[in-house]
Amino acid sequence: MAVPQKRMNEMEATQATHFDLQAQNLAFESASAEEIMRWSIAHFKDKLCLSTSFQLGGMVLIDMLSKIDRTLPVLFIDTGFHFPETLAFRDLVQERYKINLITLKPVMERETFKQVYGNDTLYERNPQECCRINKTEPMERALRPYAARIAALRRDASPERARIRIIEERVDHVMLVHPLANWTREQSKQYLKDHDVPVHPLHAKGYKTIGCHPTCCTVPVGENAPERAGRWTGTGKSECGLHQVQIRRPAQDFNI
Repeated sequence: MAVPQKRMNEMEATQATHFDLQAQNLAFESASAEEIMRWSIAHFKDKLCLSTSFQLGGMVLIDMLSKIDRTLPVLFIDTGFHFPETLAFRDLVQERYKINLITLKPVMERETFKQVYGNDTLYERNPQECCRINKTEPMERALRPYAARIAALRRDASPERARIRIIEERVDHVMLVHPLANWTREQSKQYLKDHDVPVHPLHAKGYKTIGCHPTCCTVPVGENAPERAGRWTGTGKSECGLHQVQIRRPAQDFNI
């Protein structure tokens, strides 16, 4: 009897995690980001992808990836609410690095979203739900073929990220790889300078991190403000949900 595709994906994801997670994390604490990237590509092979929104850490990883394996899928979520500068910068990066860029989109186009919710300001009424629909669901749908995803999270970015490990296992056995976990923001900026890597133009305008365009989602902050102080200000929200380890596949679990 044929194995259902959903079960096949789960089996393949589990098989790809056959290594000592604790020992690997211990070893990676003294490894370079490039070494972690190379190990991930060799270990997970075609079950690996990288996600980015083209910010400081993302650009570090893209520059490293361009020197290791340009064929690795690079996932970017076009939420429909991005700054124009982000979309223009995405195109510039693609032209320069020739990466295998895959642009993800929500199930609902912007106009449909507005019809369903009465307008497109769900981010004001329920930012968690807005992120779920426009960020988390597209990513989970895209992750179906993969066993692991590389992202640019750093421990110094926020209290919520202070305890992340270099490799984390989600409850559905998808692995999250953070090559820059023990880097600092200043290290990231120095790498970009040393390697002549382009920088998102909004960083120079006081945006320490950059998400969607609505002012309740992303605002500029002072130089001494916490890195993620400009995200979802006044809402009590600090993460969009993309990097949770408790999340499960498949995307059908999301009721939209």
